[in-house]
Amino acid sequence: MNRNRSDLTGRTFDVVVVGGGIFGASAAWEAALRGFSVALIEKRDFCHATSANHFKMVHCGIRYLQHGDIRRLRESSRERSALLRIAPHLVHTLPIVIPTYGHGVKGKAFLGAGMFLYDALTLDRNRGLLPERRIRPGYFFSAREVLKRFPGIKREGLTGAAVFEEGQMYNPPRLALAFVRSAVERGAVAANYLEVTGFVKKGGRVCGVRALDVLEGGTIEIRGRCVLNTAGPWAHRIMEADLGLRLDPRPTFSRDLAFVIPRSFRSRCGLALATETRDADTIVDRGGRHLFAVPWRRHTLVGVWHKVFDRPPEALTVTAEELRAYAGEVNAAYPGLVPSLDSIQVVNMGLTLFGDEERQGRSEISFGKRSQVVDHAETHGVGGLLTLIGVRATTARGMAAKALDLVCRQQGRTGPFPDSAWVPLYGGDIKDFGSLKNRVFREAGRNISPQQVTGLVRNYGSAAMDVLRHAGKEGRHLASLPGSTVIESEVLHAVREEMACRLSDVVLRRTDLGSGCVPPRAALARCAELMGAEMGWDRGRRQREIAEIYQAYPWRGAETCV
Repeated sequence: MNRNRSDLTGRTFDVVVVGGGIFGASAAWEAALRGFSVALIEKRDFCHATSANHFKMVHCGIRYLQHGDIRRLRESSRERSALLRIAPHLVHTLPIVIPTYGHGVKGKAFLGAGMFLYDALTLDRNRGLLPERRIRPGYFFSAREVLKRFPGIKREGLTGAAVFEEGQMYNPPRLALAFVRSAVERGAVAANYLEVTGFVKKGGRVCGVRALDVLEGGTIEIRGRCVLNTAGPWAHRIMEADLGLRLDPRPTFSRDLAFVIPRSFRSRCGLALATETRDADTIVDRGGRHLFAVPWRRHTLVGVWHKVFDRPPEALTVTAEELRAYAGEVNAAYPGLVPSLDSIQVVNMGLTLFGDEERQGRSEISFGKRSQVVDHAETHGVGGLLTLIGVRATTARGMAAKALDLVCRQQGRTGPFPDSAWVPLYGGDIKDFGSLKNRVFREAGRNISPQQVTGLVRNYGSAAMDVLRHAGKEGRHLASLPGSTVIESEVLHAVREEMACRLSDVVLRRTDLGSGCVPPRAALARCAELMGAEMGWDRGRRQREIAEIYQAYPWRGAETCV
């Protein structure tokens, strides 16, 4: 997978996808799988924004029952099952514990009834899944078991806990990359760091885009019979700026925020923390919305906080005062879980659709809690342009399929087409994780640790051998980056085969190096040295690339966590 912008010119694609987040990547894969010629372009790196910085859950959402949103529950259940099938290395099950108190709406009986209904509505949730990857029915813990696992929770009135299972992403950027790589393997042309500056129009139709090469300069035209705009919070802005098209109502976005702390519970279960903040959309009110503290890698991920955000996406930020308030809210539910602002290692935040529940379904375009596909031929009289703005990464594949259904109708394509809910993504053809780990260990000549083998298998799946091909003579690049479990071959693989163009692409999106904490300085220096040798960077360029990494960790500065 190489970045070659000349591959994008001199031809007309069936579909040009603008935006390389999880929705755009899914759309490119869906189009390629159906036999379309596809171009996928992204203004920065693939999966650089919200798609990489969410809460990493692949969830059906038992709380959708409280909202009476059965349609959304069923849709999410189907998509969770699909991701567990097609990307088993990157998506796994995760039990969530909800402590129960008394005998009312916070008690076991009430939650038990909810779980029974939840299980009944998702009876097909395990279709095609191996036994060890199936979502189990809800079950209960005793009060003693809950306190053993989570000794810091409120004890007064505790009767136990209800437990239900969800999905969790091991590495969201690599999931998006798996979609991109799968599309490229099927003939798609993909390129990052190409920013759309305008649309090409002819006779009232959009027939392509103009894009600025952010890395090398210069503008190119990319022609397409259809342009699918999946640029997330940028989607409506680029249409307004160049075409004068406004979506009505104009999409409203929420800043969704979570953070990583180094603490680990005595359990591999996530914990639901009841807060005093009321969930305004709920039909059945249990006394406040939940925050979640869930295990992720060797850390704990805490969130999610929502705040309406009406500024340009580039202005996305959070203040120290806000983080202190959020930490206080967590500590009120679980004293001492976040001892100080300094204990926050990574802040994940992104923009997602946020709407007024009363407006849902009342207009042709109803932006809010559900992803939307807009045909601008119908809404604005401009053919050749579709917009897909998604809400949750869980449903990206399914929404991409709906968008491509519309493209097929417009271009007169008829199926049957392969069902992407059942086709393994790149690296996802895995029948037995144990056998795959043993194969990787043998291939590496026992020069890497079991922990590193696990990391390779979780990140690359059945394509882990592709990484080991860059080990060099006598396996010299199987060495770990200083203070890290990431091996040097992963850096070389990212540059040579995964279109990594900046150090941040490797550190934040291609490897585990910067996933849960600030990487050690020595690891960054070695990573920049390896990448610089491939890219022709001088010492000054390497130092600038390293300095840029620390901007992703504003609350940790230059501190490290190994």
